[in-house]
Amino acid sequence: WRPYLVAACLTTGLIAVSERGNETGRVPCIRVLEPGWNTIRILGVCSGLGPVLTCPWGLCIDSDGDVLVADWGKHHHHVLLYPSKGVGWPLVTDNLNSPRGLALLPDGHMVVSDSMNHCIKIYRYK
Repeated sequence: WRPYLVAACLTTGLIAVSERGNETGRVPCIRVLEPGWNTIRILGVCSGLGPVLTCPWGLCIDSDGDVLVADWGKHHHHVLLYPSKGVGWPLVTDNLNSPRGLALLPDGHMVVSDSMNHCIKIYRYK
């Protein structure tokens, strides 16, 4: 267990925690914890549940328990959405050079910092 990024939802008490992969074979993942600190989901490790993570750099969780992750891929960078139920998918796949941070706005928009492009981008995710 090597926690890296953390995001919390104040309405549900859910917490999302990222783990980075390393050279000893550990793979990156996102753990979703319920208010009692028990893991209820592990995201990003099984392609049957959505995209497999390469290197998560940004993380947030919304009031529905949906988890959004800025992931640095080997050749492409994405923002991935893992819904509270069902299979995750790439939400943003184009025009991201170095997505680092994510934040959610109350109106269904997501803010992404794109450091190599020297900008902040806003997307509708709901």
